[in-house]
Amino acid sequence: MRTAMRRGVAVVGTMWVLGCSSPAGRDVTATAPVTGDAPTGTSTTEATTPTTTEPTGSTTQQATTDDTSAGPGSTTTGTTGGGPIFDLGSLPDMPPPPPLPLPQLWYSVEDLLVYIELNPADGTVAQLVTHTIVNDPTIAGIVNSCSLTMLADGSLLGGRGVDGQTRLFHIPAPPTDGSDVEVVMLGDMPDGIYIEALYTDCDGRIYLMDTGLDNVSNTGNRLLRFTGDYLAGDLSYEVITDLMVAVSADIDDMGPGIDARGAVIDNPGFGIDSGSIYNLDYTTGTGTMLGMGGTYGIHSLGGPLFDDGVSRLYVLSVDAEVFAADPATLALSPVLATGPGLASGNPPGDTGFAGPLTECNTGFPQG
Repeated sequence: MRTAMRRGVAVVGTMWVLGCSSPAGRDVTATAPVTGDAPTGTSTTEATTPTTTEPTGSTTQQATTDDTSAGPGSTTTGTTGGGPIFDLGSLPDMPPPPPLPLPQLWYSVEDLLVYIELNPADGTVAQLVTHTIVNDPTIAGIVNSCSLTMLADGSLLGGRGVDGQTRLFHIPAPPTDGSDVEVVMLGDMPDGIYIEALYTDCDGRIYLMDTGLDNVSNTGNRLLRFTGDYLAGDLSYEVITDLMVAVSADIDDMGPGIDARGAVIDNPGFGIDSGSIYNLDYTTGTGTMLGMGGTYGIHSLGGPLFDDGVSRLYVLSVDAEVFAADPATLALSPVLATGPGLASGNPPGDTGFAGPLTECNTGFPQG
């Protein structure tokens, strides 16, 4: 998550067609959205902002000293009613924190990369921009299960299921102006692993949802985590947990959660399985079903990205419709935007959602 890619891929004029739908893949029947009275889809829990105030009536006592011989730049010791103090001189100023990104969402399907800019004022869609992925070699065979996650530097890590195996790619500098984009191919997952979802935790570690035997059951499902330098092509991994008895049959996308204080947390988070949304502990697969909304894509954005400080949850339907969802009730907003159709005629929203994490609290075990 912290590393920028240094390799390039030459464009040789051949379109790299990245399909993410097939009749033999996961169920692409669109789930009817849940409607409700929350048109903005914002959380009803306001984020808590800590404040620091001086206790009423407090005073600051000046240091006193009997030593008048200390020269300029020397360290002097004085006393107050509470004991000695030490003058260590002025401390260096800390650099200002990096600026926050615009609130944004991304998805990628077939040969398209779609950027969705959100309004900081109310979380609605400001613009939806479509980019064409141009790469060689062409990926052959039946392609399904498009996965995507954003790294700390704003780059994107994506996956495509190809003939029962997943091929991974990196976009070091995702464009937002509609221009063509080249992806950097990282390689195929070892051991013939077929991935349905990618996820980044607060510490920058990358998790992968292994779909196991098929993408309609939890047989063979596992949560994996990269252990190698994946941006350099080392796709080594470890198994975090076996999901054979998970609460959901087959998770299609993983998103950050929103805790009781309204802050973003990486675990437990929101998992989605063909429109069924779960509060999901990613390390155990346990959790509860919350309701229905969207189809395959889900992502939360933290309150610091918005003017009102309220975190928001978004879902994507199989028809590429973008909704805001109330994190507690899952009541959906009206359609905020609709992505482009596909020349192939395949479902344009058969893909996961990605976006930045901001001031994220981690719930994953360390190590």
